[in-house]
Amino acid sequence: MSLRPIIIDGSYGEGGGQILRTSVALSAITGAPVKVINIRKKRSNPGLRNQHITAIKAVAEISRAKVEGLRIGSTEIVFYPGEPKPGKFFFDVGTAGSVTLVLQSVLPVLTLTDGQFEVKIRGGTDVPWSPPIDYFKYILKPLLHQMGFEFEVEVKNRGFYPRGGGEIIIRGEGAQLRAMQLKERGRLLEIGASIWLYNLPEHIAERMKRTLMIHAYNAFKETPKVVIDRGRSLSPGTGVVMYARFERTVLGSDRLGEKGVRAETVAQECVEKLRKEVSSEATLDIHAADQMPTFMVLAKGESSYKVREITNHARTNLWVISQFLGDVYYIKELKESLYEIRIRGK
Repeated sequence: MSLRPIIIDGSYGEGGGQILRTSVALSAITGAPVKVINIRKKRSNPGLRNQHITAIKAVAEISRAKVEGLRIGSTEIVFYPGEPKPGKFFFDVGTAGSVTLVLQSVLPVLTLTDGQFEVKIRGGTDVPWSPPIDYFKYILKPLLHQMGFEFEVEVKNRGFYPRGGGEIIIRGEGAQLRAMQLKERGRLLEIGASIWLYNLPEHIAERMKRTLMIHAYNAFKETPKVVIDRGRSLSPGTGVVMYARFERTVLGSDRLGEKGVRAETVAQECVEKLRKEVSSEATLDIHAADQMPTFMVLAKGESSYKVREITNHARTNLWVISQFLGDVYYIKELKESLYEIRIRGK
């Protein structure tokens, strides 16, 4: 293995933490050292923040890597990966830093472990600018199971902005991933929703559920299966994740509640996001299409999927993948607002 690192410009594209997380994950996956420069250069507070440091430390511990430049505010790191190992791990993001953004970094690396793993992460489970933990449970987990990666997600506590305090546990074992050919969705099997309500009045969840039931039936001609998770946490929080489960895939949407936004609006917007995905003929929603390519490059053979929009996050991820692995993906516009993406695995 060459000790000369691949150089990744962290200001490329949307220039956020996504480049950093994808870079260290791919470094651990490929065994190639990486140097990331200009980290979050376009942000008002450039450089590493707590949740970025936790994600890098998590990948480093699992892959037995050496890291240089790992400190708050640093705009440059060098990551020298080792061999991914199974075992038990614990990572604390601090306050309400996103646990799911740490998950995005470590899950691809965990597929390469030769044995069972248990990863506990503490922080924010449902916070702005990151997928809620139920998006992982209801959308990403079944998609990855389809590729042969079996794991379970346990939510011990939910954590919200600003105090956090959430805790999740991921248990599973490494696996050789299968390529995923998502040319068609197949028949619609179920519309579902998960609502959570912590430290807030009960009527909020009931209003959200009532609105969601009406609008979901109007949109999909299906009565949605709705679960409500009620509990206590350090900070109040609410929101909803929806999914449309088909024979061959699952599409999702989410909407966090926020102060000053009515429960009815939260539910209505989440239904509308899912309606856009379902009506587009996409086989992955726009958020899964950001995250699945990192797994697809590990699969044996070529994977493919359709998506209604190629987001800046998705383009950035594909660009980072090309810096490590070369020209392994192909994008074809099928028609207005529908694209096919093919990704060559190993």
